[in-house]
Amino acid sequence: MRIFKQLSSKSKLVLLVAAVIIVGGGAYLVTKDEGKVSVNKELQSKCTTQVNDETFCKFAGAFANAGDYKVSVSSSDQSGASTIELASDSKGNSSMVVTQGGQEQANIIVFNGVTYLKDSTDGQWFKFSSTDANKPEVLDLKKEIAKGDFKGDAGQALQYKQIGTEACGNLTCFKYQVIDPNKPNEEGFLWFDTKDYLLRRVTAKSNGSTTDMNLTYTKVSISEPSSTKDLPSVSPAQ
Repeated sequence: MRIFKQLSSKSKLVLLVAAVIIVGGGAYLVTKDEGKVSVNKELQSKCTTQVNDETFCKFAGAFANAGDYKVSVSSSDQSGASTIELASDSKGNSSMVVTQGGQEQANIIVFNGVTYLKDSTDGQWFKFSSTDANKPEVLDLKKEIAKGDFKGDAGQALQYKQIGTEACGNLTCFKYQVIDPNKPNEEGFLWFDTKDYLLRRVTAKSNGSTTDMNLTYTKVSISEPSSTKDLPSVSPAQ
């Protein structure tokens, strides 16, 4: 029994597209540091070397200071619409709920390094060991920081073109187009605000599918699920 099948390949692809479009395999986030922007100088320097855009690289350098945040992802393609709600706290706990066609497809919590998957048939939670190869995974944007090299999946340099500024909610944001020279038919944009350099939105279009990811920075409370149960055993193939 492979519980991870409850999370469709489309849902996983939506998350990967949203992450990759930001910094080519890595995604950074930022949170306030007592009202000031605190920049990771090492990341900023790496960005300056590869991207050479002072505004974008200030944003990239600030990403490393992520605290509590929530992400709402909506996507659509020929098969329909889906939504993904992500949350992460400053202690490294995270959660993800996937909905397709109005039906919850997956509900996952990672608490103190242990992964739990909700069984929709009875509301109990399967508990996975940290070494279980079949455990579902929540996209942790903070952990993706280590993968960000401002390059595409084939090692090609991505281009970050500043479009200008525009309103994003009650804020003003810098808008950037992300261009992958190897994928001319794909389109990606990101927005980060002009005050705290917080990532606010990412959009992507590819092969008839669209993805829209919005971020908010608010207190997140994640607790260990109650009413857990063991994974069902699998009989060896005859």
